[in-house]
Amino acid sequence: MSTSTTLEHHGLGRSRGAASRAGRRHLRVVPPLEDAAAVPAARPASARPDDRAPAASAPSPGGRSLAARLGLEGLRLTARGRFAVAVVALVVAAPVVWGATAVASSPVDPVEVRAHAVEPGETLWGLAASVAEPGQDVRDVVRELQELNGLPTGGLTVGQTLYVPAG
Repeated sequence: MSTSTTLEHHGLGRSRGAASRAGRRHLRVVPPLEDAAAVPAARPASARPDDRAPAASAPSPGGRSLAARLGLEGLRLTARGRFAVAVVALVVAAPVVWGATAVASSPVDPVEVRAHAVEPGETLWGLAASVAEPGQDVRDVVRELQELNGLPTGGLTVGQTLYVPAG
């Protein structure tokens, strides 16, 4: 066991109640961590009941609390720290609450195509109508042909080679 002691510093701020704290000592001697269980911390005689030290957390079955094992015993979050923890928790939980999901798309099934040279007077709409299956919307086929051939618009030029679904 160590015989050294530690000085614990209490706030030196003089913003509120400076006159009432003027007679109190701001430093007190506390035993090292190993001796903390054996020797209770002494409170100054002038201490009021609301000046109590933070309550120790309940010890775990191993004898020491989690805070003591991590070396965090006696530490507390400030109001700003609690606010920051709450904001981070909300940011992490927000996608779950609002149902944000990411879905990976499966690879597109290969489509058998044939090359087609555009002839004079031919339009993308006419070409889509000729390859559309019965009951299929021609607008959908036009969009599929644009995607398949990388066409930004529906305009065609004579002699342009297009890939159209075989069938």
